[in-house]
Amino acid sequence: MQVITYRLRLQEPLLATQIMGDPNNSVSFDYIPGSLIRGMLVHRYMQQHPKLHEHEVVHDTACRRLFFTATTRYLHAYPLTRNEERSLPTPLPLLKRKGDDKEDGLEVHNAAHKDFNRAEAAGNDQLKWVGKPFCTLNEEDLTLLAPPQKRLTVHVARDPHKGRSTKKKGEIFQYEALAADQCFAGVILTEDAADAATIKAMLEGQAWLGRARSAGYGRVYIKIDEELSTSSWREVALPAPRLKADDRVTLTLLSDAILRDKQGHYALTWSKDMLDKDMLDKDMLESYLGFAIKHVDAARSFSATTISGGFNRTAQAPLAQSYSLAAGSTVSFTLAQAVDAATLARLEAQGIGERRTEGFGRIVFNWLEANVFQASIGETCDLLPPQDKPKLSANSQALARQMARRLLEAQIEQALARFVRDEVDPEKNQFPANSQLGRVRVLLRRAARTGAPLSEVLAELDAFKQAGREQFERARMQNTTLWAWLQRLLVNPSTVWQVISLPHHKWHKVAGEQAAADAALTRRVTLQVIEATLNTAARKRKQKEDAR
Repeated sequence: MQVITYRLRLQEPLLATQIMGDPNNSVSFDYIPGSLIRGMLVHRYMQQHPKLHEHEVVHDTACRRLFFTATTRYLHAYPLTRNEERSLPTPLPLLKRKGDDKEDGLEVHNAAHKDFNRAEAAGNDQLKWVGKPFCTLNEEDLTLLAPPQKRLTVHVARDPHKGRSTKKKGEIFQYEALAADQCFAGVILTEDAADAATIKAMLEGQAWLGRARSAGYGRVYIKIDEELSTSSWREVALPAPRLKADDRVTLTLLSDAILRDKQGHYALTWSKDMLDKDMLDKDMLESYLGFAIKHVDAARSFSATTISGGFNRTAQAPLAQSYSLAAGSTVSFTLAQAVDAATLARLEAQGIGERRTEGFGRIVFNWLEANVFQASIGETCDLLPPQDKPKLSANSQALARQMARRLLEAQIEQALARFVRDEVDPEKNQFPANSQLGRVRVLLRRAARTGAPLSEVLAELDAFKQAGREQFERARMQNTTLWAWLQRLLVNPSTVWQVISLPHHKWHKVAGEQAAADAALTRRVTLQVIEATLNTAARKRKQKEDAR
């Protein structure tokens, strides 16, 4: 098997539209589908063979082998990390405690592990998915990545003859495209060395991908990393396991997979309900994997469903839409026979299901081996050196920082709203009486009005009588007491950005400029968070009392 790895840098925003949103909205994937790379190479192949008509492409033997059969597979290009690793979709069984948003040392539990205990893992809190779409995972070292940046642009349709919008052709629509200057890493797998050489000759250099290319979208630069000739290549940085009969196995999807059950219906889930109804059972897995399975553990299987489609530019028509299991879905099962590493490596290389040549159906066995991972939040790679970035004038820099500050203010408002919605429950958290909450709110408002240091608010809190203080010590907030939570924010206000899940690397940038994290802003947001928490608790409690 020949393995071609490459890096792709966006020189312009890229619009790789997924099936979602309103009719007038086009939202891009968080990655670059393999079908875009394949389509670009088909176009270049036809340029090199001008006598080959576009409707005869599928009948050309070499062209079919290169682009239309599963002997050549164009894997999706996922975000490239700062360590120059190709990230992968985050598995759905990876859970964290609600409200735990550390940047480093985040404890992540593997719900697909045989020793996973939900009650012990959750403690006094709830578990939820880690919420980051991409990750790198090497044994117990887990790095989570936020989705790539996107650029939202509003457009107005215009009449192609008049060159302007009219009453009949003047719709407003918007594109949410992958922002420029981001880097992705992709892979192409082929069985023939000559085919690999043909693909390499066409792949490298500047190219145009996706929609709206004439409107300033889609220009990319592709650079080949390396070509390998190997039979044991894996998408994950782990050796292929050797499995014995009765071994417990996890299978994780590294891309969306279009699968059908024994009745020919699309597989929608790996949940217990579907398994009980025989809509997705071990017979289906055995037919795709080619070895015997003793038992499927539905309780430790996790899945999500999405819709896969596409567009045929030659026919100028959309592809048939189909249900698919989303990337990150994981199924746990027990083997009925031994399976060697070579068989597993072959299955991982070939993938399962339909449209494998476009990057669908990528799988990996036993990627999730640990019960608990220590995770950190990573960053994607930016291959533009600082000296190559455009220089702004002083006035432009000031304007960009002002715009970034306004965007940050909007982010803060949204983060505050999410925080009080998800974290504040006066009955569950046993919040103090509204009269006690009101005392603290008076202190906060006075400090906001007079500009008094937070240490004065802390001193006034410490002066509370024992009875009032005990109410705050009984209440819970983010895995600690409400009293300790208030003390931590007032003593170290810089932690407020972690509390509301808005660390500095999430702040919007405008032309490379970011709002400054000054002490005045941090102090104001700290007071706002505490005030909003106490105010929401008092309001929710009063609403419930009035409803009675």
